[in-house]
Amino acid sequence: MAHTGPPPPQELIDGIAVSFTVACAFFTDPAGNVLLVQPNYRDDWAFVGGLVDKGESPHEACARETKEEIGLDMPAGDLLVLDWVPMHEFVAAPLTFYLFDGGVIEDPELIRLQEDELEEFGFFPPERAMALAAEVNPGRVALALEARRSGRTVYQPASGLL
Repeated sequence: MAHTGPPPPQELIDGIAVSFTVACAFFTDPAGNVLLVQPNYRDDWAFVGGLVDKGESPHEACARETKEEIGLDMPAGDLLVLDWVPMHEFVAAPLTFYLFDGGVIEDPELIRLQEDELEEFGFFPPERAMALAAEVNPGRVALALEARRSGRTVYQPASGLL
């Protein structure tokens, strides 16, 4: 139902929390190694994904980013991890982070890396993936693996940097 009355007072609007939204995919290979990509604009490795566009849902953004970054046209799976970061230097605002299950990539040869934004990709044992992604995705590799095992989404508020 559309709002038909006058807009709410500005002081009410000013007090409402606003955050940017990030949607990423968690992929593994058949052996359980975790897919990470290395952006050309930073030193850290990260999950496939990125910021959600205006008017786009997180799961739509995840599917779009997956197609753009690694060339695979597939829907986002179950939500594994939901995370909230109170402030981030990249956007100077809070971030809401969605990590969806991308599933298992049987054949890495199908990956077509977006070369204008990404340097390389790799499948890493979970411990190595945790170390490579520690700064931008603190704890999220372990949380995603646990969520996959348990079949339950994990909420991790205020984990740190994205």
